Formats: sequence, C-alpha cells, structure tokens
Amino acid sequence: MTSILQCPVCRKPLLATADGYQCEARHSFDAARQGYVNLVLAHKKHSKEPGDDPEMIQSRRRFLDQGYYCPVSDGINKAIAAALSRPASPNGCNVLDAGCGEGFYLQRLKEARTRGGTAHPPIEYHGVDVSKFAVRHATQRDRTMAWFVASINDLPFLDSSLDLVLNIFAPAHIPEFARILKENGSLVFVSPGPRHLNGLREIIYPVTREHEAPSIIEKAKELFAPAAVARITYPLELTGHRTIMDLLAMTPYYWNIDRETQTRVAALDRLRLDVDVEVRVFGKKSGAGTSMRDDL
Repeated sequence: MTSILQCPVCRKPLLATADGYQCEARHSFDAARQGYVNLVLAHKKHSKEPGDDPEMIQSRRRFLDQGYYCPVSDGINKAIAAALSRPASPNGCNVLDAGCGEGFYLQRLKEARTRGGTAHPPIEYHGVDVSKFAVRHATQRDRTMAWFVASINDLPFLDSSLDLVLNIFAPAHIPEFARILKENGSLVFVSPGPRHLNGLREIIYPVTREHEAPSIIEKAKELFAPAAVARITYPLELTGHRTIMDLLAMTPYYWNIDRETQTRVAALDRLRLDVDVEVRVFGKKSGAGTSMRDDL
C-alpha cells in the first residue's frame, strides 16, 4: 500500500488503518468521530486552540454559503483546470487546499470537476487547516475528501507527492509548498486585489490605500516560476446586519479596529463594496524544494 502522507513525528509514510493512520515506527493518529485526523503535535502548538475560533468559522460559513464569493470560486476553478490540463498520471493526481478553512472552495472545486459528465483524470482531494473547528465544518461538506488538522509550516505530506497546492487568503509557506509538490507541480495562490473590499474599508479607515502586490511574488522566485495571473472583480451589495458582520468577521480588520468602529459597521443594514481578487499560478522549478524542510 502506498501513501502520500508523512508522519509528523519521524517523517516516515503514514498508512491508513481501520481507525486512522500509523507509520512503520508505530506512531498512531486516530480519526475523530467527525472524520478528520489531527496531525498537530502538542509540543508544536503555539496556543491551546490555534487558528480561527468557532465564531469566525461560523461567520465564514454563513457568508460563503450565500454565494457571494461563488464568482471567486469559479475563477479559481478555471485556473486550476488550466494548471491540471497537462497530461496526467494514469493514477490521477493529488490536490491540497492548504489553509482550507471550512472547505467551501475545495468542495466547489470537486463539484466543478465532476459536473456535466466531462471526463477528467481522477483527483484525490486533501484539505489542511490548523483550526480544528474549521476542519470539523469541512468534514460536514464532504466526508469523502481527506481532511487534516495540521500547520502550513509543517505539512503532513511526503516530498514531491502532490500535483497542485491551493492557497486562498491563508498564510503561505513557500519552501513547504515546494517540498511537497512534484516536479512541475503547480501552486495556485489567491490574494486580495488592489481594491478588494473597498466600501467596507472606507468605513473603517479615514484614508484607504490600494492593496499592494503580495510578498509571495518575491519569495517564490527562487523556487517557482510565474505561469499565469487572473483578476476577478465585481461589485457586491450586502443587506442585513448579520451578513455584513459575517463579512467583517472573515477579515483581519475585525481584530484591528476599535470598538467604536466596530459599532459603526454593526449599525449598517446595507453595504456596497468591491470584490477584487487575484489568482496567481506558479510552476515549481526543476529541482526546487528537494529534501527541503525548516527545523520547526
């Protein structure tokens, strides 16, 4: 039996068991009753419950399930389809959503790849997030996909084992992505465009500036070659206090504004804003990331 998973203790392959996973050194990781597996080692946690808390996850799920970001998801899926259009292995390919949150984007990717009876190479879908609350919600979307609690900085996959890594509005670790991607594998990186959430930002800040290009562009140059970039823009109008506050809770602004500003946003019942998202596709350079791992 082969596996693309890696034991977080000894780095040997993790094989599926009746109850979860185990490596040849007998390090065992049991599946939770919800279906996910926690691969974060206790001594490597930086807090008792790392990642997004239950309230933030619930806000994100409510907002995304109303379809406001479906055009973003569709644009991401289009970029992934192009990245996976090269000749595939007869055994199919492996895709990872690194920082998957509550699973919205990975679920919609799977739906898009299976829609309409179009023949595609078989894909194994994997989602990783450091928040166990997020991963619990993700398993509710589709228990046939493999969901793991794990850190972006220490991904539980063997070297050169994945065909594509997807990273959406989440922390990125370029050397880890290069390590786990196969030769010529693809990284799809999704970030705010220059005017993303203008409308909301104009209420929060007296002066707003356009978002700068993400630092990943410079950081990736050594290990990845830019392959494609797409920009998704459209106006959005939100109605209802709950929806507006759910959007705010999804953003870093929620934690960076004072109580007075939060109260001002909470008083809104209608909000017009811009969605502006950039989707960048990178190809792994030959030889990049071989035997690469930071000591964490």
